[in-house]
Amino acid sequence: MIKNFNLKTYAVRININTQIKMTQKEIFLQFIGVSLQQLNLHKQIAIECEVDEYSLELHDRVIFHLNRLLNKVSELEMSINYINQFQSEVNQTLNFFPYRQQLNLQFIDQNQKNQIKRSIESCSLSIGNQIKLLDFNFNFFNKLGFFKDNIVAVGANGSGKTSLSNDLKKYLPQNGVVISAQKVLIIPTFSGISNIDNTNVKLKSTQSADKTLKTTYSTESNGNAYNILVQLGGEFQVLLDNLLAERSAVRNKFCDALKSGGVNTDVPITKLDTTLQIWNSLIQHRIIECNDGINITLKSLESYPYPAFQMSDGEKVILYLIAQVLQAPSSGFIIIDEPEMYLHKSILKKLWDVLEKERQDCIFVYLTHELDFATSRTTAKKVWIRSFTFPNTWVIEDIPENDLPEALLLELLGSRKSILFCEGEKGSIDEKIYNLLFPEFTISPVENCFAVINYTKAFNKIQNTSVKAFGIIDSDHHGIVRLQSLKPENIYSFSMAEIENLFLDEDFLKSIARKLLIDENVIGIIKEEILIQLGKDIDLQASNYTSAKINYHFNNSHMKKGNSFEDVEGNYLKFTDEIKIQEWYTQRKSDLEEIIRNNDYKKALSLYNNKGLKTIVNKHFKISDFIDRAIRLIQFDITTHRFLLKYFPEELKH
Repeated sequence: MIKNFNLKTYAVRININTQIKMTQKEIFLQFIGVSLQQLNLHKQIAIECEVDEYSLELHDRVIFHLNRLLNKVSELEMSINYINQFQSEVNQTLNFFPYRQQLNLQFIDQNQKNQIKRSIESCSLSIGNQIKLLDFNFNFFNKLGFFKDNIVAVGANGSGKTSLSNDLKKYLPQNGVVISAQKVLIIPTFSGISNIDNTNVKLKSTQSADKTLKTTYSTESNGNAYNILVQLGGEFQVLLDNLLAERSAVRNKFCDALKSGGVNTDVPITKLDTTLQIWNSLIQHRIIECNDGINITLKSLESYPYPAFQMSDGEKVILYLIAQVLQAPSSGFIIIDEPEMYLHKSILKKLWDVLEKERQDCIFVYLTHELDFATSRTTAKKVWIRSFTFPNTWVIEDIPENDLPEALLLELLGSRKSILFCEGEKGSIDEKIYNLLFPEFTISPVENCFAVINYTKAFNKIQNTSVKAFGIIDSDHHGIVRLQSLKPENIYSFSMAEIENLFLDEDFLKSIARKLLIDENVIGIIKEEILIQLGKDIDLQASNYTSAKINYHFNNSHMKKGNSFEDVEGNYLKFTDEIKIQEWYTQRKSDLEEIIRNNDYKKALSLYNNKGLKTIVNKHFKISDFIDRAIRLIQFDITTHRFLLKYFPEELKH
């Protein structure tokens, strides 16, 4: 029997016996089968020796897990990374079943029953902890779909990313490395080279240790954070110490071989050499070296060499990340919490591209809220951490296939508020106004009304989201029938031609006038001048409206596919017949003329597209920043919101 299962050792033994070449998957499945037989017999031993119910339950739970593992590995073409991880987990678990290598029950002596019983029951706590490990890892990787490529898990702040990385650190100690977002980067100065065996042991211990700052210390008896900082600050020492020791050992071996008559004169490339090469490829204005074989130094074209501890924080982080990734366990997992931390965007993508290429044997799992970085991982599987319940329950789901642009979809999936799509750009006046008037929504400005309509529909098709999307468009170029048909899709209109026209509301203008200590009678002059300006712009407004109407018709049309030239020609003629330029122009001009005749100021605001109207207000209020003042007013005086919200549908007013 094999005490600690190892794929390569087991493969050799099997092949010697059977002369059949088996795949790693087949070898692992056969091992699981043997392990199940052993555990079932071990359960019979436990029953015979009358162990307690809890110990028997633990047997059943481990057997259940191995059967679940057997079924999952059987049905998938699974990466060796997962098999290695499961191998490590099963080995650790089997070690806590002391009589699993027995062939039958005959070894049980009546006088030894109590001793066997105590021996089995004494392992209960360890087996319980192993079951937590087995369940966590299987469920986590199962949620990720046992994807063979890298993985990006996107979550907003507070979605449990750091807690997830901590649990992964706890449950992946043998076959992975977790790179925490929190780092204390202190580069030591070495006085000599350490023993490679000792540095390897320290490295493995450090890789599995908790390096987050989510810990505390007691101030009683003048307690302080010294021990915590020693652990965190010593991490860089362990990483660099092992790189230096490996380089020394490899080069010594090379020199010994050369001295003994070896013919290979190519100096071997060590992990430290690769680390320095990658760093130098990313940082153009400096060169990092290790000429004395003990300490890392830097130099620029204009300076003498200086020690590595004088590097900038960004340069230290790059060195730290390279050292971590290159020394991660073979064919394992590299979990990175906030890979963008401390890195400039100009270097972020390049760094992780080269590290992924260097460690193609590993699966990278990125935990991030940086959406630009997430979309830069073009071949990675993307999932989103939908929710987190303390201490260790996550809902992780695939990023759904959708008509929304990936970056926008990733951004919105992390929202805890309903989405409101509006026309405009990021940072635009539109976005500022909607954020102030509708704080209960996540505002998402998109390029035009067609995007608002399409994105709202697309987002609401996503299953299992805890929020809904709404859309807001102007009503100017959409008929009443069309607007009514959009309401069931959560898409509504507001009765203003321009978003800035909201600030021309008469009551709102009076509020600003009072703030400026201006006589409210000036509001009547402003209204009159706006109507006069509309009269001057009637032809321009009617022409612009007609052009926009034609453009809307083209964008919103669904011309039938023709199966013959006659069909195509007929469909085209039908399409063009629906474009009624003269009718649209004449009707809009007539509507505007009626507004002017009736001095209908409110109706004018709903149809008049002219961003220059603010100059009229600036002139009569004797200011130069009317829009900025208006935004500040609705930001700091919530009572003014009622003047503007009356132009929006009730469905958006929660």
